[in-house]
Amino acid sequence: MDPVLRGARRGPLTPAPRVPARVLAPQVLVRFALVGLAGSGVYYALLWSLVELGGAPVLTASSFAFAVVVLENYLLHRRWTFASPVPHRQALPRFALVAGCGAALNAAVMHACLRLGWHYLLAQTLALALVVSCNLAGTVLVFRMEGSDDAAP
Repeated sequence: MDPVLRGARRGPLTPAPRVPARVLAPQVLVRFALVGLAGSGVYYALLWSLVELGGAPVLTASSFAFAVVVLENYLLHRRWTFASPVPHRQALPRFALVAGCGAALNAAVMHACLRLGWHYLLAQTLALALVVSCNLAGTVLVFRMEGSDDAAP
């Protein structure tokens, strides 16, 4: 394929393109927040139900709820928040990497807070705040098109 159509190759010292301005537009940030709120609702409902009604261990319930919400967030962010044309074969592995980092952070914060004697819902609130702040940057990079006009320096 023609290098002009494919986009310039970046070497190891070439800076990554800027995040497209449209990705950080107010309506995108509002949609990101709404998807996050919906995910949080599903997350807390699952976590509480699994622990209080199902008797599951907190860390197991937290991990399961996290996995369910990751799938929900991927589908909603791809289709609605970013309306991304990035194919699933590219976006899904990237999103899984971001989600995996978020899951590790979530588990570490939950484990630490539970060892300190915190109530599991309070621990989850702190974990959620930290994970969401990290996920915004990662999710923006997952769904942007490399080589698009918006990504030009």
